[in-house]
Amino acid sequence: MVFKLPLGFNRGFATPVLILYYMNVFVLAIVLYLLYRFVSGFLIPVIRTTRHMRRQFHDINGQTPPDGRPGNGPDPVNGTTGKEGTHKTGTSKVGEYIDFEEVK
Repeated sequence: MVFKLPLGFNRGFATPVLILYYMNVFVLAIVLYLLYRFVSGFLIPVIRTTRHMRRQFHDINGQTPPDGRPGNGPDPVNGTTGKEGTHKTGTSKVGEYIDFEEVK
């Protein structure tokens, strides 16, 4: 069964279809913006914080982190970790008290 439609039948639906198309683009733009804000505002900071905490955990335990950087394990000679063992004591002048007399 074939229906014969009048010649201008679809012309009445052209404007609503065009409006729906622009609404579709607008909704898609909003969704993409929200997705961008979620990724840049939540996921990336969570991933960076997780990596930082893992590195600190591995550094404290003296293990090599998953990214292959060497850890600062305990120094068996001094009994300190790598960062603390390399610090020289007595070379810093910050906070040292200097006695002086006022000259007139």
